[in-house]
Amino acid sequence: MAEPTTRATPSRRAVVGGIWTAPVLVAASTAPAFAASAAAALAIDTFTAYGAAYDGAGTPLRIETKVQVRRAWDATAPKVTSISVTIAFPDTLAAGGKATSVSGDGWSATSESGPAGNAYTYVFTWTGMLDNTTQSTPELVFQVKRNSVRATGTTLTAYVTSPQATATSRTIATTT
Repeated sequence: MAEPTTRATPSRRAVVGGIWTAPVLVAASTAPAFAASAAAALAIDTFTAYGAAYDGAGTPLRIETKVQVRRAWDATAPKVTSISVTIAFPDTLAAGGKATSVSGDGWSATSESGPAGNAYTYVFTWTGMLDNTTQSTPELVFQVKRNSVRATGTTLTAYVTSPQATATSRTIATTT
């Protein structure tokens, strides 16, 4: 007569350990070794505004503004191929109208509007490529008409957006 075979029943501790380990193994197996970043990081390197095109009395007739945007180094972030910069000038400082003397490789004036909310808003677009190294756009330089008031102190904020990057902004104090 054959001996009855006995099967060992796993202990509770082994069963519980297996249950707790399974989800971790499944989650770890679905994650890629090097996941790409969702968006590139941008920063505003240069942002200045000052009086320009002075009249005979030494009063500035225009406001010259410079903006340069940098893409932070990130080997896994996507390439940045377009950037928009929006700046609102208070109507106590700017007189409105089309931006003039727009320069910088890849930059163009996209729109101007106002006054709305006591400001004239200007939008500029850059197209090119900032790849997986630390690179900056060429400097955007433009002028807007200055209001015919005495020099005044104010703050300006540049807002930067891109489909491939997180939005950023920078505020400066200026007297023009």
